[in-house]
Amino acid sequence: MIEQNVTSALILEDDADWDIRIKHQMRDFAKASRLLVQPLSGTLDQFLDSTYPQPKGDQKPQDFDIRKDVTSEPSTSPYGDIDRWDLFWIGHCGSRFPRASDQNVPLGRAVINDDETVPEPQHVMMQFGDSELVHTYPAHTRVVSRARMNTCTVGYGISLPGARRLLYELSVNKMTGPTDMMFRAVCDGVEDRPIHTCLTVQPQLFQHHRPVGYKSSFSDISDHGTDYNDKAFTRNVRWSTRVNFRKLVDGSTDYIDLFKNGEGADPNLGFK
Repeated sequence: MIEQNVTSALILEDDADWDIRIKHQMRDFAKASRLLVQPLSGTLDQFLDSTYPQPKGDQKPQDFDIRKDVTSEPSTSPYGDIDRWDLFWIGHCGSRFPRASDQNVPLGRAVINDDETVPEPQHVMMQFGDSELVHTYPAHTRVVSRARMNTCTVGYGISLPGARRLLYELSVNKMTGPTDMMFRAVCDGVEDRPIHTCLTVQPQLFQHHRPVGYKSSFSDISDHGTDYNDKAFTRNVRWSTRVNFRKLVDGSTDYIDLFKNGEGADPNLGFK
């Protein structure tokens, strides 16, 4: 990417899955990311988020609505100008919202309300994240914020400046743990690293797919046991592309919804 001067790229793990409506989701994500990284119209250093670049005292998180709030229009990327962001961590195994106690990161949240691609709360599983999203916001809400304590690199977008910074941090500087933990350290600005501009989204847009078969095949770095998984699924993804692949090939539109509204959570569709 750096050698060929590629402006931005999307990196996915080989077992990643996403909703059939990913293009619509990414348009909403772009509206959200701009609210957090673009300055206000007519300015270069004034932002919607009053906690930028760091919260002061007892400042609280602010919610911004992608359908109402606006910033300046980006000119080099629909997600925000390339020089204003490093990494979009949009596929992960869990995250949490920034807190004032973190001290080094803006607290603003860009809210996507009434998103029918988000399962109802009983179906949303945060895995290694916390449950603030489902306890704070109405059903069918997706929220974009600065990344904090993210786990797993299921899918991420990276800018060319971000790729240069990440390569420096994980090679010239130091590489002291698994890749996702090093990404976390870079994004969180810990372990004697400067903080970088990383955004994430809850629930995530890309997630590990769990196919039919022995659970031991789910991963080659963690133990998922030896039980048999008899139903393919992808947590937090309603119209799974992998589950609906046959229907897409056949041109059918009666897509399988893994997490229907009004139904109870299926205990068999867990991460183990």
